[in-house]
Amino acid sequence: MHLTILCLLSLAPCVLADGWEDFTNNLATDLAPLITLFGERLTKQFLSESISLLDNIIFALSPLGVLTAIVSVIRVCGGSSLRAFIGRAQEGPAEAESELLPCVSESTAELFNEGGISRVFGRPRIVEIIMWENENAENGEKSIEIGTLRDALKIGAWSAQGSGLSNEDLSDPTHLPELDVPNLSLNKGIKRRDQFWFYCAAAVGAALQIGVTIYAAVTVFIFPGSFEKDGKAVPSYAFPFYMIGTVFLFMGMLCCAIIIERSSEEYHFKPNRPSKIFWLQPGKQNVGDQVFNAFMAVKEGPKFTMTTKMEYIKSVRVGKYDDRHLEIYMTLLSTMLGFIFQFIGLRGLHASVILAQLGSTFIMSVLRTCLRTERMPQDENKMRSERELTSHKQQELDWFAFHLKNIESFEVLAPSFPETSSTESSSEVIQAHGPLVSQLIQTRTRLVELTTSSSHGLMVGWDNMPIREVAQNLALVIESTMDLMSSWGVEFGESFEFRLTIEYQPSLVDCNPPIRSDYSIFLQRCGDALRWSVEKNELEAVLGLWVWSLYKSEEGWRQPLNRMVGLTEVEASKKETYLLFHKWISRQTEARLVSAKVIDSSRRLFGFDLDDYAYDKDILIMRTENQIELMAAQDLYMNFLQYAFNHFYELGGETGISTGLSNSIRVHNSRIDELMHCFESRALGSREDALLCIVPVLRQHNLLPEFSADCTNVRKQVEKLILRNDWKSAFDLVRWICQRTEGLEFERSVYELGYICRRALLDTSKVAQEEGLENICRILDSNVEEDFFEAQRLTPPARWSRLANHQQWWVIFAKQVGWIAWHVSINVKGVKGIQPALRRRGVRETILSYPDIAEVAEVGPRVIQYWLTLNHVDFEREYSADEDEIGYKWALAAEYYGLIYFTLVRWVELGADCASLIQHAYCVAAKNRCDWGVKVLLRYGTNINILNERNISALMKVVATGDLEAARTLLNNGANPDGDEQVPDSRPLLLAAHEGMTEMVRLLLDRGADLEIEDSIGGTALHWASARNQLETVKFLLSRRAEIEKTGLEQVTPLHSAVSAGYLRMTQLLLDGNADINARDGNFGRTALILAAKDSYVDILHELLARGADTRLRDREGLTALDWARRGHCDAIVAILEGYNGEEKLEQT
Repeated sequence: MHLTILCLLSLAPCVLADGWEDFTNNLATDLAPLITLFGERLTKQFLSESISLLDNIIFALSPLGVLTAIVSVIRVCGGSSLRAFIGRAQEGPAEAESELLPCVSESTAELFNEGGISRVFGRPRIVEIIMWENENAENGEKSIEIGTLRDALKIGAWSAQGSGLSNEDLSDPTHLPELDVPNLSLNKGIKRRDQFWFYCAAAVGAALQIGVTIYAAVTVFIFPGSFEKDGKAVPSYAFPFYMIGTVFLFMGMLCCAIIIERSSEEYHFKPNRPSKIFWLQPGKQNVGDQVFNAFMAVKEGPKFTMTTKMEYIKSVRVGKYDDRHLEIYMTLLSTMLGFIFQFIGLRGLHASVILAQLGSTFIMSVLRTCLRTERMPQDENKMRSERELTSHKQQELDWFAFHLKNIESFEVLAPSFPETSSTESSSEVIQAHGPLVSQLIQTRTRLVELTTSSSHGLMVGWDNMPIREVAQNLALVIESTMDLMSSWGVEFGESFEFRLTIEYQPSLVDCNPPIRSDYSIFLQRCGDALRWSVEKNELEAVLGLWVWSLYKSEEGWRQPLNRMVGLTEVEASKKETYLLFHKWISRQTEARLVSAKVIDSSRRLFGFDLDDYAYDKDILIMRTENQIELMAAQDLYMNFLQYAFNHFYELGGETGISTGLSNSIRVHNSRIDELMHCFESRALGSREDALLCIVPVLRQHNLLPEFSADCTNVRKQVEKLILRNDWKSAFDLVRWICQRTEGLEFERSVYELGYICRRALLDTSKVAQEEGLENICRILDSNVEEDFFEAQRLTPPARWSRLANHQQWWVIFAKQVGWIAWHVSINVKGVKGIQPALRRRGVRETILSYPDIAEVAEVGPRVIQYWLTLNHVDFEREYSADEDEIGYKWALAAEYYGLIYFTLVRWVELGADCASLIQHAYCVAAKNRCDWGVKVLLRYGTNINILNERNISALMKVVATGDLEAARTLLNNGANPDGDEQVPDSRPLLLAAHEGMTEMVRLLLDRGADLEIEDSIGGTALHWASARNQLETVKFLLSRRAEIEKTGLEQVTPLHSAVSAGYLRMTQLLLDGNADINARDGNFGRTALILAAKDSYVDILHELLARGADTRLRDREGLTALDWARRGHCDAIVAILEGYNGEEKLEQT
């Protein structure tokens, strides 16, 4: 518009004088007056940014865009009839607000659009953050707080300037909800000039309008002859019409501007404390057909400081003129009549007046524009250089937290373990509780609160951010895991804490080493159900900051990621971990060996591939399709598990085998399955991800259930397969376990494989015998581990090579299996056909060497052959238990543990029909000091306290024979030191006390035996020992505070027993132990003195009298000790007692 007017005016001097009238008739009288009708864009822009009466006056002086003003009033305040008149009957209020008003509302908002500001419909995602300085009233310490404008107003950091806002308006988001929607154009889009320039513009506008009016009066009234119209004087109506029209137009346009300006109400706010205002807008935001990029703008003091010298304007839509139809119609009428009268008047005036009016309009248009030209600079976006990176995972909040706290990097380190805890870099600064990292996390947590949809009025939540979704899922997994563990009976108390080790680098100290600090996350029990709850926002803060720091540090984090199998580099490099993976974790994705440089396990447990180290085979990893935020969340979950499992003594649950797709075999534990369900159901990853997180931590805490082929559930599964004559599946199952176990689990599993081979050879089924021979040949040919690596197409690293002693162990085991197979082929009809295959593998009858002990070498192999190479055993055969012990000793001396295992298992099988054989097995193993053998029997579910046909347990038997070490072996493995209730007279402690085996008594008591355990008549160990005059044993029992006055069914104390038996030293010992010398037995009421006199024990009588026994006491027959002595005609005792009584009488007189 400005250029058009300039071009027209520039042509005027170029026209010849004789064409002046034609030019002015065409331009001035016809075109120029009509120009004031148009100028839509300029008019809308000025109206939408007008917030004061002065703005309205400037707009009304020499106005432009009369039609736009009229239409705008109708659109903003007109009824449906008026809107229909201008073709906008169906228009909603949001469209008019967006174009004509500076306010924001439920349907209108503003967004940064590169270097400008766009007004959009709806509720886009943008947050306005006030940062202010807070001072502690108690200690004067200053801190920085952030919040919304509403928050700042509520605590008095900001105040409203004469707005009349009540506390209710500030505290309730439903009151004045627009307070939470940013006003960008009024506060950031336009840098409002000083008020002085507005007064100047108004003065110029008034001068121009008055000047044109005076000039028109001069042409009409002072020099009419010089300013004729078509050679005639100016018509008399021209000036009055022009004058009336100008006044009406000014008043109408002023009212239009006032109505539009007052359709929104402006609130002015000022800070009471030094403050800054930030506007943060996430990237890749689709609003309508537009995509808005990430943007961060700030309003602050000089040199990036906080200041109190700023103002914030909030414009809110009000319906002040919605029902004031008279004012609307009067305004519209005044404006239209004013334009018409002015137009008619100008048509009658000289052309120069028209040009003067046109010039005035042009000048005021320029001035109005100049008042609004100082806008937001192009480089205002503080995150311009990193907006693509922030938009990748919508991490604008994390960038903003880094910006506020001047942080360069932030990383949650992998939990430290004994293998790595001593290798921390000495160059790093360690802080127990770093204030900066706490401030950073708290700031980020506060940003979560400010961008959550349920928090503030019209604030739109940023809830679809990947980081937020993953953090919420992580919180749900942690909470459900804690609830699950609590349901298992694990005690956590009322609160639970797990700590994270965080390493961060402040931006201002690049040359200094990173700082490490601990940060704790707490869970609390909430509600009536006492369910666990964790602060989700805090988890999002930690997760978001960590992921943002990783993205900043390396572009490689955008490619597919790998998770390390294990918790440390050392663990991930071990063969045991490879086997563990294929036993517990592997489902569909295979693990592979890669360079240790792929993952820095001291910092995190995941990483990405590096082409430079493609051929290194250091650690075991598994490729995943997970994004980095999910991988980081899984690391946080492992941190949590690390502390949660500290409260466990054992995992519990039931461990077994299941069959997956394509008949794949899997180990599972019921409690691990429950943990895995919590993990998977909350979308924290797949089942493999869950196991990769859970299993290594369980292993680190020694909570991972043992699982080998001799486990009860595996044996049950094998038995089912054998009953279906599916020997191949049975062998495959056991070999699968053997290939995936290490250490003792491996040995037990291999022994179980060997035993099934023996069973298969002895089975009548041809299929069983063929499968048995095939597996025996495989054992003789190669190690099961080698077969496994070959099947996996893996060339194991050199560091995985078996030690020589293990290779020797396998050779010896294979020989034992071959030895059994050979003797089966000799002893069992129909199996001889296996001998050629055995011969080809070097198996002979003498494949095993025998110890150089004549009796052992002769009897031992024969006994083992009898038990293992015959399908049916004759229990009526004449054999001695000693022979079994010799056989066991022979195998033990030769370290043929396979034969021992097979024999023990065979005894367990036969023990189903002969319980005595189980007791016999325990006795044989214990007598040979074979703790390993006892454990084999226990793992097969046998009862170590089982009784034989004579109601004697293994412990009773070895105690009776005085075998201290055998007893110790049984007690170490859970034998009941109190024996069996069915045979109270054979309790181990009583037997040991009876035989005076003091060390055995000591052992039993140390292992929990009841010192006061009773036999069938109520006798205790002290009774049994004193009755047999076992002085050392009694002395030991008394030192253990045995009850010395206890009576059984016979109602006698140990002292009565000792006196009755005539044991002087025992009597002395019991009296030294404070036995009651005058105690009566329960049946006859006799004291120890009476018993001694009755049985004529002179020495004991002297001892009792010397210790103050009462000679006057009578039994139930009324007889004293003297009476019994006389009845027994024991003159010596009578004389002693009479002399003792005489002395007593003399003393009394």
